[in-house]
Amino acid sequence: MHFVNPDELLQRGREALSRGDWAAARGALQDAVATNETPQALEDLGTALWWLDDQNNVLETREAAFRAYRAAGDDRSAARLATLLALDYVDYRNDIAAGNGWMQRAEHLLERLPNCDEHAWLHLYNGLKALMFDGDVEQARQRRDTARALARELNNRDVEMMVVGLDALLLIREGKFTDGMLRLDEAMTAAVGGEMSDLPAIGNTCCFLLYACEAVGDYDRAAQWCERTREFCRRMGMDAFFAICRNYYATVLIWKGDWDEADAELSAALRELQVIRPGYAKESLAKLGELRRKQGRLEAAEALFRQADPHRLSLMGRAGLALDRADPQAALDFLDRQIRRIGDEDIGERAFALALRVTAQIMAGDPTAAAGSLADLETAVSLVGTQPLRATVNGARGALARTLGQLDKAKLHYEDAIDLFEASAADFDAARLRLELAGILRDLDRGSAALEQVILAQGVFKRLGAAVYAERAASIIASLAASMGKPPSDPLPYDLTPREGEVLWLIAAGKTNQEIADDLVLSIRTVERHISTVYEKLNLHGRAARASAAAIAVSLRPNT
Repeated sequence: MHFVNPDELLQRGREALSRGDWAAARGALQDAVATNETPQALEDLGTALWWLDDQNNVLETREAAFRAYRAAGDDRSAARLATLLALDYVDYRNDIAAGNGWMQRAEHLLERLPNCDEHAWLHLYNGLKALMFDGDVEQARQRRDTARALARELNNRDVEMMVVGLDALLLIREGKFTDGMLRLDEAMTAAVGGEMSDLPAIGNTCCFLLYACEAVGDYDRAAQWCERTREFCRRMGMDAFFAICRNYYATVLIWKGDWDEADAELSAALRELQVIRPGYAKESLAKLGELRRKQGRLEAAEALFRQADPHRLSLMGRAGLALDRADPQAALDFLDRQIRRIGDEDIGERAFALALRVTAQIMAGDPTAAAGSLADLETAVSLVGTQPLRATVNGARGALARTLGQLDKAKLHYEDAIDLFEASAADFDAARLRLELAGILRDLDRGSAALEQVILAQGVFKRLGAAVYAERAASIIASLAASMGKPPSDPLPYDLTPREGEVLWLIAAGKTNQEIADDLVLSIRTVERHISTVYEKLNLHGRAARASAAAIAVSLRPNT
């Protein structure tokens, strides 16, 4: 039988760790531990198990490594393991008491030792725990300052850049959002640009950025960093971080209308997180429920929201569902519960919840309460000012102005909201408000402009698969077209033939190409040729050509 030197096994394991081959590292290190259970072998095995997210064995192995280092009189290494165990207990089990206990052990083991990297990491992670779990901003600041000074003294670039991330989160908590996001850009550049070397620190920095973007509704910045983060995670085998990041990435995809990809990301995240991070899986369920709600699959959405309870996002999703079912009081009950639980730093979530509350209060016939919620919304968004949140405010302003009969003011607010939503590629939200704008234009006796808005919206809903909204748009188009009647057929402007005039009016009535073919008993290809000729004669191009053609058709009717 061939005998393998335990030092050789340890070396194999460490080489596998360095190249991100966690399974190979685990195998070699388990053999090393079985052959000769040294503190170093146990620590390295704990690292491999951590990357594989083998939670129970991580805790057991790292505790064994801690005891082995203590028995060997190596207090510095024992403190390093104690710090890692503190993070593990909080992350895996939300066991704050155990986390505090291990942090205290690390602190006491290091207090008589000269400054070293373990001191810097301990102060950094104590600062993050103070901010994210204890809400102790002052303690977080003190720890940040100490960690920064130690990182510079010890030339520890990983801790120094993680301190930049902690500093950014503190700035955001203090309401200095622009400065905070710029600091996170700096930290991310170091994380994925090769300046940092500690993989958990890199992963945590990525999570800081994506969390902050979602907190303040900065989906444009999130989209720009998401692809780089995903690619880095794949390349380095950071599967656990990638699974968690999928939740943030899916929010960006839903916002920007990439619903099929969002569905795939959330479904993949759910499969992984239900096993390794049940708490994060609740968030995946809630976001998948919101996607189903927008798709009009209301029963499926409700089932997902119930599975996601008690996550805050499930409350907002169920509020939206209640509004879809014309039950504003139920929506208000859900929203009030959610708003009470939102942290001060989660401006984006607060803004979207307040906007829904404005809608619910208007639907409940209480414009005075809606005005109060709008004022709260305006105050919250004034701190951030990202395009998505400014669009949300303008949409709420438009809804309230319309309720108060201020149609011209409502029109301006909706137009501004649509422009902002489209600037951040939020096509669904822009289309949803186009339906509201069409109602105002109709009330202002501007049928042609109203029809144009609805047809633009209908195209977006069909493309996204938002069936309920597409049906609503079709109903509005049919109503507008029926109230207007057909335009005169002779003479037709733009050198249109009678057949082209028929095609043009059916476009205005919201018919699809296939429906036009069925109505006129023509082949679909013939209809497509007619439409192409109509667009050419009307000098129309691009995505808005169909809506513009409909508006021209309506304008041919006298007194429109």
